[in-house]
Amino acid sequence: MQVMRIVCVFMAAAVVSCMVACSGGSDAKSAEESTTLASAADAASASTDPLMLEIRAMEARTRKDSVLDRATGLRLLRAYQDYYNKHPQDTAALNYVFEAGRVAVALEKYEKAIELFANFHDGSANRQRRAEAAYLVAFVYDTHLHLPSKATAQYNKVIELYPESPWAPQARQALHLVGKTDEELLQFLKEKNPS
Repeated sequence: MQVMRIVCVFMAAAVVSCMVACSGGSDAKSAEESTTLASAADAASASTDPLMLEIRAMEARTRKDSVLDRATGLRLLRAYQDYYNKHPQDTAALNYVFEAGRVAVALEKYEKAIELFANFHDGSANRQRRAEAAYLVAFVYDTHLHLPSKATAQYNKVIELYPESPWAPQARQALHLVGKTDEELLQFLKEKNPS
């Protein structure tokens, strides 16, 4: 079990480093970010929407806490989904589907997280975020649900559909770890970090 924690920390560090690398240094806005910024009508209506106000309040509360409170997390998950259902054409709504996936992972609702990331993937026009969502589906299958065949298929999907994205090398690296025994994982980590 200790080995799995080490592997999860290793994988999480890889994901975080890739996320930082993806977001740093670029002044170009993604298609969704540009659309969100350009949509003054969405912003005006959202500022008075009670559901949006509730989401913002819960997000602010969760940023202050070091651990996601389960009750708040469940309410935030529901609010994200409700907002999307109420405003499917709003540019913020699809991003809330992605955020709902993250919250579902934090709440250990892994099947729900996969569903949400897949829905985001299928509805988004932003290739970088689509690649990230596809990778996160594979990651959840791999590290949380321990379904190596589904994880392998999803990692291969990332490599095939998004070879230019920063998620493709992460997926290739993760494929080396899928289905390994604890001993094999320890050996892999020792070889990667000889000290």
